[in-house]
Amino acid sequence: MTNFFKPLVILSVLAVGTMAKNGMAVKNAFLPKTFEAQFVKEEKNVLSGKMMRSQGKVNYQYPGRIRMESTGNDKTIFVSNPFETFLYIPSDFEGVPNELTVNKTKNVPMSKFFDALEKGLKTNSIYTVKRKKKYVYLVFSKSGITEMKILSAKLYFGGKEKFSYLKKVEITLDNNKDMLFSFNHIKVNRKFSKSIFEFKAPANTRISH
Repeated sequence: MTNFFKPLVILSVLAVGTMAKNGMAVKNAFLPKTFEAQFVKEEKNVLSGKMMRSQGKVNYQYPGRIRMESTGNDKTIFVSNPFETFLYIPSDFEGVPNELTVNKTKNVPMSKFFDALEKGLKTNSIYTVKRKKKYVYLVFSKSGITEMKILSAKLYFGGKEKFSYLKKVEITLDNNKDMLFSFNHIKVNRKFSKSIFEFKAPANTRISH
């Protein structure tokens, strides 16, 4: 798995709102039923100590569906639904096959992270909410840390405490590693086709399970 997607798969736990028990968003809920956005991710390389920066696009649908595409030099596509995950790495060289890894799974950290935020910006069994001057601070409980591998998260907003105003998310993992996600052009409650959270391998692709 590439350096781009290792932390993203770990990062599977961020999105805050209030949902009805049937999974449908209620009025004024924080987490929308769906969203899409552009993002930039920054993290420090464990070996070199240098800051690594990557960018891409994310599509999300509650519950448990996410698609993340990197658009930088290290092009990759990660797709997850409640049944399977797909990690696709296109080849840079003619004649060399693309790589696709498929796994059977019902839960991955990336979608868990967003799913968790349906609890809203209020203290719950997964995290405690503290409001600071510049951000909303989420401190994860023991069960939250066990499930999501995250100690805390800071949510920065460009105005109201609404998902569409979310600008940055700073995450501290359970190994004390920090990651920063900056979001742009967030569009909520988009209509996605079912196929966006599935993946069909292009020709000349080597598939592993």
